[in-house]
Amino acid sequence: MASMTGTTSRVGRTPTPLQGLRLMWPLARHGRRHFIASAGLALAGTSCQLLPYWAVYHALAAVVAGTSDTAELRTDVLVALVGVLGMAGLLGAATWTSHRAAFATLEQLRLRIGQRLGEVPLGYLTRRRSGEIQRILNDDIERLESFLAHAIPDLISAAGVLLGTTVWLFWVDWRMGLAALSIVLVAIPLMIHGANLGADKTEAYGAAMARMNGSMVEFVRGLPVIRTFHRADDLFTETASAIRTATDFQAEWGRQLVPTYTAFYTLLASNVVVIVPAGLLLWQTGTLSTPDLLFFLVVGLGYTSSLMKLLQLTTQLGRLGLGASLVTDLDQAPVLPQPADNAALGEPSIEVSDVWFAHTDLDGRSAPALKGVSLLAQPGTMTALVGPSGAGKSTLATLICRFWDVDAGSIKVSGVDVRQMPFGQLMSQIAFVLQDTFLFDDTIAANLRLAKPGAIDTELEACARAARAHEFITALPQGYQTRIGTRGARLSGGERQRLSIARALLKDAPIVVLDEATAYVDPENEAALQDALSDLVRGRTLLVVAHRLSTVVGADQILVLDGGSIVERGRHAELVASDGLYARLWAAFNGDVPGTSASVDLASIDLTELTR
Repeated sequence: MASMTGTTSRVGRTPTPLQGLRLMWPLARHGRRHFIASAGLALAGTSCQLLPYWAVYHALAAVVAGTSDTAELRTDVLVALVGVLGMAGLLGAATWTSHRAAFATLEQLRLRIGQRLGEVPLGYLTRRRSGEIQRILNDDIERLESFLAHAIPDLISAAGVLLGTTVWLFWVDWRMGLAALSIVLVAIPLMIHGANLGADKTEAYGAAMARMNGSMVEFVRGLPVIRTFHRADDLFTETASAIRTATDFQAEWGRQLVPTYTAFYTLLASNVVVIVPAGLLLWQTGTLSTPDLLFFLVVGLGYTSSLMKLLQLTTQLGRLGLGASLVTDLDQAPVLPQPADNAALGEPSIEVSDVWFAHTDLDGRSAPALKGVSLLAQPGTMTALVGPSGAGKSTLATLICRFWDVDAGSIKVSGVDVRQMPFGQLMSQIAFVLQDTFLFDDTIAANLRLAKPGAIDTELEACARAARAHEFITALPQGYQTRIGTRGARLSGGERQRLSIARALLKDAPIVVLDEATAYVDPENEAALQDALSDLVRGRTLLVVAHRLSTVVGADQILVLDGGSIVERGRHAELVASDGLYARLWAAFNGDVPGTSASVDLASIDLTELTR
């Protein structure tokens, strides 16, 4: 299918630590040299970390042998001090290097994904779960910092200490080395099992947490309505249920992990019951010297601490890998194929030829939305799309703007298949005015210049006047430099829509796709919007997704969609006389059907003559 779906994780469960490492490492390609340098510094720091232990061992051996003197002790102290300072300096440098590379990597990753999102089908963005992309860009990428900045030096340090200490133990006495290693050999399988335990439950855990967070946010946002209807207790039941479900999931997961982790940490702490008896036995038989016994009591008993650190890091790697897989999917989201060069365009028309299209949801299920739809919107005419909810009207409008690519058939704008022209050229031909207006948390001027970045102030004012927006703009504290809040929250609905129309006017495109911008506007603002739309569509090719039938009575052609197909087409009088679906919709609109009331349509906008 050509329709785009939301991406899914590359793995159906939490990745293993090795899988997590493989998933995250490609994301670090921007700063790999720095990460390798950080690993080298961490390895050097690890070597220094062993120096104090060597100094203690050397000093003890000299004391037991009776050869210790002040100068030798000073040397041992100096070696230990060099080891401590070297460890602190080198590991600090490793951490600084990895942090510098990590932040540069996160910056490049966000910029790369941002650029990628500008090239994917718009439908890919609108079909994702609420907040999913924002969460990936913010939370999941930010969590990668834990791996990039900390895990690399920490992993090298912990693994280096464990390996270096193991070699040293065997070099001093292979029998005691085996005694110390026996605990590790038993603990490592437990560590791997613990890291992988419950990995298959992470998706369910994420769903439970998402349900809880979403329910809480919805409850808080809906408090005014909830309190108005005095339903706080009833509607909080869903939120409380979501909280209990997430809590029970966490508790059950914890109960599953407790036996393995308890056994692991108990085993690591019990190495004394192996090292001490084995050491004393060998010492009593005269096959282990007193300094070597003391060495194993000092170094061997702390031998397993690095393994604890490795467990923590490997557990994090698996969980971070799940976020990395989502980031990777977004970083490699399918882009719209488009030619490099502009196409030679003809007159501004829209031609839809036998188009088939199916929406595919996040679970891979597809539902037909359009079935063999064809239409021709001639330059300077008005074409209306009407029909019941879910008939495919808005889907067809968005396909014309190439939110998705069709599954079959073709759509031509200005005589060229939309797939054969660069996306920028296609958008230069179309002004798309939506019912749900989106404005950025920026100044009015910046929001208008989205349509034409180089527009001068007089152009902004001219378009604002044409959209009947200039008066309310100049009444604001900073006029065109007033910040309007998230999604234009500081403006009324009518003011936001007039800004949207002013922006479309500034774009000055020859084709206008209008998803009934006045459907939910109050009567006071509707007259102003009528004048604004008059200037927007005059002399242009107009495609209207109509909710109020009175606005399209004089359209050049009315296409009636039902179930994804065009079931009727013609002018208003012809369709009413045919006694089909349109006639029934018109009768219901005017209250002529039993059980319906006359539609309140104050100051309805007659767009009939606007394209003339």
